[in-house]
Amino acid sequence: MQDEEIFERAVRAGDAATVARMLRAAPGLARPRGEGASDPVALAARHGRLEVLRLLVEAGGLPAAEGDRPTALMQAAAAGDAAAVALLLERGADPASQDAAGRTAADHAGEAGHAEVAQGLKTAAEAERILR
Repeated sequence: MQDEEIFERAVRAGDAATVARMLRAAPGLARPRGEGASDPVALAARHGRLEVLRLLVEAGGLPAAEGDRPTALMQAAAAGDAAAVALLLERGADPASQDAAGRTAADHAGEAGHAEVAQGLKTAAEAERILR
């Protein structure tokens, strides 16, 4: 089994000890990947693995430009994970980013029935637009 596959399994499982050990040995494992399905930050966000998510973003895992695929912020919002959303926003995730269908993280949260998370993201996105 390759290191990336072991790492992905540890991220999915929320195995922070393995993720931390592997990141110390190979920090590049946290790097963003082109496909959202195996992007470590998106995986941690989607599966509610806050401790692992924190390790990944501290290792530089949050991409600067996230493209049109669902971002880690969108994944966390859809899961209704307010703590993960807050962490990603603190680390520079853009609440105004849109996926290929033009939906923002707030839209993802709202569609999944997480009205409070959606409202917080709408406020964050509006603040981001004002600052630009």
